[in-house]
Amino acid sequence: MENRFQRILLSAICAPILLAGSSFASFANDDVNVKADVERRQVFDDVLDTENWEVGIKAGLMSIEDFESSLWVSAHLGYHITDSFYVKARYAQAKAGETSFEKLTNTAPLLTDKERELSYYGLNLGYNFFPGEIFFSKNTVYNSVFSIELGGGSTDFAGDDQFTVDITANYRVFFTDWIAWDISMSDYLFNTEVTGSSKTTHNLTFATGVAFYF
Repeated sequence: MENRFQRILLSAICAPILLAGSSFASFANDDVNVKADVERRQVFDDVLDTENWEVGIKAGLMSIEDFESSLWVSAHLGYHITDSFYVKARYAQAKAGETSFEKLTNTAPLLTDKERELSYYGLNLGYNFFPGEIFFSKNTVYNSVFSIELGGGSTDFAGDDQFTVDITANYRVFFTDWIAWDISMSDYLFNTEVTGSSKTTHNLTFATGVAFYF
């Protein structure tokens, strides 16, 4: 009698466990057969070319210290050594306005028209800091990069050639693999004696243009 009672009790306990195990095994088998409905995207590596040379033209404003702001036009030729480093040769021109002293006093001009013409040529080393993307709209995305340039050259101004240090912040937006929108802010530091004493001038420039890669 006791053995029969034990068998009934064990059957009552084990039946739910076996039923649960069978259900879990059936659920696991169903999971194994489930296929993820994920749309896979194709990436074409050959769309990205490997252009190392860059040619660009830009126009903007240059604030010539003591001589107002004027139109600034520049052209450059660059070579990208690696993904991070590049070198850039630049030539630019601007024309100085009048000083406050010339405007307030009825005296002879400090500079002739020829001496007011400013030209610069130099070589910069650039480093790409933040490559990324810029969103013009929900469905319009372009690659971009922010870089810093440091270099030196020569400025012909006021009848004298002066060594110049160039510090530039540059931002480029790549519309395709061969053309980019180029925006830059620069500070050209050189010495002048136009106002009587020698001093280091800061000549800030904002310019924008296009760059072509080949």
